[in-house]
Amino acid sequence: MEQNEQALREQLVRAGNRLLESGLVARTWGNLSARLSDTEFLITPSGLAYERLTPEDMAAVRFDTLESRGPHRPSSEKGMHAAIYRLRPEANFLIHTHQYAASCVGAAGRDLPDAGAPGGVIPCAQYGMPSTKKLAGAAAAAFAANPEAGAVFLRGHGAVCAGADEEDAFSAAMSLESACLRELAGSEPDGALTQDCGSSVREGERFRLKVGGEVVLYEVRDTELPFPADLHAAVYRGTSARCILADRSPAVAELSRRGRSLRPYLDDLAQIAGAELLCVKAEPQRAAAALFGKNAVLLRCLGALCTGKTREDAEAVRTILEKDCRAQLYAENVPGAGPLARTDAALQRAVYLNRYARLKEADR
Repeated sequence: MEQNEQALREQLVRAGNRLLESGLVARTWGNLSARLSDTEFLITPSGLAYERLTPEDMAAVRFDTLESRGPHRPSSEKGMHAAIYRLRPEANFLIHTHQYAASCVGAAGRDLPDAGAPGGVIPCAQYGMPSTKKLAGAAAAAFAANPEAGAVFLRGHGAVCAGADEEDAFSAAMSLESACLRELAGSEPDGALTQDCGSSVREGERFRLKVGGEVVLYEVRDTELPFPADLHAAVYRGTSARCILADRSPAVAELSRRGRSLRPYLDDLAQIAGAELLCVKAEPQRAAAALFGKNAVLLRCLGALCTGKTREDAEAVRTILEKDCRAQLYAENVPGAGPLARTDAALQRAVYLNRYARLKEADR
């Protein structure tokens, strides 16, 4: 049945803001869609912030050909939405998120029994790289094998939730997160660190470093600086970073103590931070070298440094690093769980740098 198109466009705008307010998404991650008719659905556009969306920004996509109409490119996950709508005629609203707890639990690659979920289980789809036919097929297959499920884990990627309407889909997403938080409860590592490597912002040939409550201005070219200013100066000299944020969260701290390089379990970390993150001694030249072509480095027993060309970019790296480390600590107790394939991680990093990062730069 054909729905009122303008009303659905306005509903998607409100739903996007609702996603942000609920904490289920951040930045432009994830996407929303609503069935428009027997031949089309509306979906959020690619790369536009939810708080800036207008009804006219939504793209209308055909189920059969994935051809779209509208001023913007539709979400790159349009194929997954189309596959689920074709499979589930009762579904009229879909939410795809990279929500924290569901991403952590789903990274283990197994179904999660849950008495509160329809059908008694939250199924996990086999891994497929983002925006690919493999991911779309895997998500559809998981829904097909579990006809009563309202949510499906996308291994290494996030989750997708289906509903008869917006409220139904949001309920599935919130119930999924609650179930996954219960699953993670009680296993949070005790990663308290006393040493703070500080956070800084570059200002020309200087940088402003904050450690604890103290803020000091240093020269980038000065090679005789106290710790941790020497770390930050070396990173600024050796990379294009404009902001550096320390990460001492429990999961990151725990993995930094192990002294091993980190391979991503979640594809968003591979994309925006690197296909493999090194763990090095907290020495200026080692830290700077480890960040060549990457946006995060683990410092042995000191957590991590996350970098970006803006503070927003560095905060995104830190957010995803914390989520990935938590996912790893959960998955290491699950037989058969493991990180992304090296080739998949490297390819996604290359695609991100060559496509999405350039698009983002063009928008600034």
